[in-house]
Amino acid sequence: MPYQLAILQLSGFNATGAKWSQQDAIGYVANGVAPTLLQQDDLLKVLALPSPDVLLLVADGVSASPAAASASHTVVNYLLRHWSVAGFSSKQLRLAQQYLADKLGSKRQSFGAATTVAALQLSAERFVAINAGDSRIWRLRNGQLQQLSEDHDWQNDSAELRQQTGLAQCYRALTSYLAADSEAADFTVSVTDGALQGGDQFVLTTDGVHDLVTAEELVELIIVADGASALLQLQKLLIQRGATDNASLLWLFPMPDSGDC
Repeated sequence: MPYQLAILQLSGFNATGAKWSQQDAIGYVANGVAPTLLQQDDLLKVLALPSPDVLLLVADGVSASPAAASASHTVVNYLLRHWSVAGFSSKQLRLAQQYLADKLGSKRQSFGAATTVAALQLSAERFVAINAGDSRIWRLRNGQLQQLSEDHDWQNDSAELRQQTGLAQCYRALTSYLAADSEAADFTVSVTDGALQGGDQFVLTTDGVHDLVTAEELVELIIVADGASALLQLQKLLIQRGATDNASLLWLFPMPDSGDC
């Protein structure tokens, strides 16, 4: 089944209105399509992916760590270069962390550089969603948007805190991510897999998107027929709400003429 891929990347603005540096990295590769890594200030794009064998990646460099942009770039680049149609598993994230530690952990200015990562692989009949951190993977099926990934933060890791609202920002602190530190290999990875159904759509987001836009609003945006219009509306909504962080989104949906929409 051929797919379309809609891409949004926005660097966001700080309290003075100046643009943040882009610390998100996103990437995609498909059977017969060259791996592509993006880390741009402002991007809206819709393209065709003719193969059902697809890997999508979003990574959000942890701003509290050094060389956050390099961390996300390094991890996405590694995963794209080592992708195989034969399969994708949590092992790839473990290997990417080892590579990150080898590449950036040996330098004082980048030791401890950290990033979240969310990865989605599709084959002709199945999907696998894998993440570490709070970058998210969603599936839209029969009009219902379901989060396939898990947020790895203090609130979500606690059954008691998970039920509460209005908690201080400190409870949103990450408990899992990939870090440029040889002793940081014991991070949590969440995996969800299953069979594809006709018409399934998938969305990957960094927290710059899902902290400002609700799941219900995402559904309203992505059920429109025109992917480019949906991206423009989402960009406008993020800017209206301050675009207070780097924001990245990958949205995969069947071609309109594929018979599955």
